[in-house]
Parts: sequence; C-alpha cells; structure tokens
Amino acid sequence: MKINKKKHEDGIIEYVLENSKGMKVELLNIGASIIGIHVPDRNGDFSNVVLQNDSLEEYRGNLHFLGVTIAPVAGRVKEAEIEVDGEVYRFDSNDGPHLLHSGDVGVHTEVWKDSVIKEDGIEKVKFTTSVEDYPGAPEVSILYSLDEDNALKLEYEVESTGPTAVAPTNHVYFNLNNDPERTIGNHFARSGASRYLKMDDTLIPESIKACEGIFDLRQDRTLQEVFESGDAQLRVANGGYDHYFLLEDEDHFVVYEPESGRKVTMTTDFPGLVFYTGNNLDDGLPLAHRKPQKYMGFCLEAQVTPAAQHMDLGFDMEGQGMGRKETVFRFSIGK
Repeated sequence: MKINKKKHEDGIIEYVLENSKGMKVELLNIGASIIGIHVPDRNGDFSNVVLQNDSLEEYRGNLHFLGVTIAPVAGRVKEAEIEVDGEVYRFDSNDGPHLLHSGDVGVHTEVWKDSVIKEDGIEKVKFTTSVEDYPGAPEVSILYSLDEDNALKLEYEVESTGPTAVAPTNHVYFNLNNDPERTIGNHFARSGASRYLKMDDTLIPESIKACEGIFDLRQDRTLQEVFESGDAQLRVANGGYDHYFLLEDEDHFVVYEPESGRKVTMTTDFPGLVFYTGNNLDDGLPLAHRKPQKYMGFCLEAQVTPAAQHMDLGFDMEGQGMGRKETVFRFSIGK
C-alpha cells in the first residue's frame, strides 16, 4: 500500500491511499473526510462508490456531512443537553429542540492536523483536532489504513483533559452503482442485528425494539422495499432508515448491489450503528458525478449513540476520553 500527499490551494491537503489491486481511497484534511473510494465491479472496472461534493471548497460547508468525521458527538442529542460527571451542559439546538451532529461545536468543516504514521509496519494517515468549547476539551483523532484485501480501516482515538462525553463517527455515503443517476433502491441490505432503537416524532430514540417486519435484515432485503413501506417508523424518518441498530458478538452489516456485483461489509467494535438511507438528500445538493436526489446514498455510522445519555443501553458516552475503536469497510464482489 502506498500513500501520496497532494497540496491544494488555501491549505487543503488530500491523501491518496492505493493498494496493489488498484483500490484507491481519497482523504481530505477538511473534516478528516473520505472523498473517494474507488473499487472494481464484477468486470474489473473501477469507479468511485462514495458521494462527493462537486468541489473541495464545498467541504468547508458540507450541509449533508458528505464523508466527514463528526465529533465530538454524532447523532441527535435530546434537548441539546449533555451530562458529564453529574453536570449538565446546554448547547444551541439546531434540529428543533435537539442538537444534531454537534452543532456549533462540531469540527466537521475545520481543517484537521494531518500526518502519516507507521504502526506495526502499517502506514496510516492520521488526522487530529481539538474541541475546545466542550467538556474535557477532547482531542479527537482518526486513522485511516488500507490493506491488500480491499479493506479500509478507520480507527478512532479520543483523549481529554478531564471527564467528557464523546460519540464520533464517519458519515461517508455509499452508492455501489455504476449508473451515476441511479439511487440505492436496487441495493440489498443484510444484518444479524436483532434490536434497534425506536424513535419519537422528533427522531429521538425512546425504546429498544426487536428487529421485526421491515427492520428484520437477517435475509437480504432490497432498499426499494424499505422506501415503499408504510411502516410508521420509516415515515418518521422521511421514508427510510435513520435508526440505530444494536450489534452483538459477530453482528455486522452487508450491502450488495447485484448489477455491478459490488459488496461492502462493515464490521466494528462499536456497540451499534446508525443505518441511514439518504432520506433527506435533495436535488439541490452540489454533488460530483452523480445525480443529486433523495436516496442517492447510504451511511453506516458506527458509533456510541448519544441516546445512551437518557436510555439504559448497557454502555455510555462518558469517560476520560475513549480507548481506540475501529470500523472496517471491506469491499468485494458478491455472487
């Protein structure tokens, strides 16, 4: 695996990771973002399978969080209040009464410090930033590495000066189609997850539910079936998934697109993930090389959910930083 560094104008730095099989991953220091993942289809033809803004400058705004690392807290925080070490901190709400993706304290549009490091003989791109106006002033790092089996590994580290509550994730959108105008409706999703978090009308998790009906992904389910479902929970999320699935033991997520043959398998040691199907994407999105529209991409947002602040989920956000956590996206050709 080789790493190339490109310097653009206005302090923008891009890294390109490439393995011997031709898979390439493009990263940006703005938001520690993933802006490209180029993998082959069943015929050996490569294309970018993630949504990308139409210019690098767009990542300084990035309203739909394309490819960014979200910190200190991804997801929706109820009433925009976070409790740390018994003290409640109030933040400016930006999603009704709630806080979405850290709001004004978020770092997804900032330039992160960048470096290339080597660990156990593996070269990795490391991005780091600090969140000063937040309990514990956490320093957040994400490390990217690519192996020869077409697996992209994301490793998260958080250190803080005192008690904090963090839940970072990466918000990359995937679309495995070759056709740049096609949505993800023809993709199949599968997971052994047996429980998810049911949400109220403001998209705040309120209870744990069994994965039954349209939420049962033990067998391949087309996303078009999901989009056409009249399930009340899907209506709450604007016609698709935007839900936290709890993972146990060997649970993982697989999404497969049969025409290209591309398949992505996500494994993680986080306790769950938000599976989001692009329900709020729109035709005004400044998107490169694909037609901007609803359902144009899906996200697999592995993280500790901020719902742990008000629900008993067996884990929480609080602590003195966070030990290293990892998420792996493995690309292959399905049958």
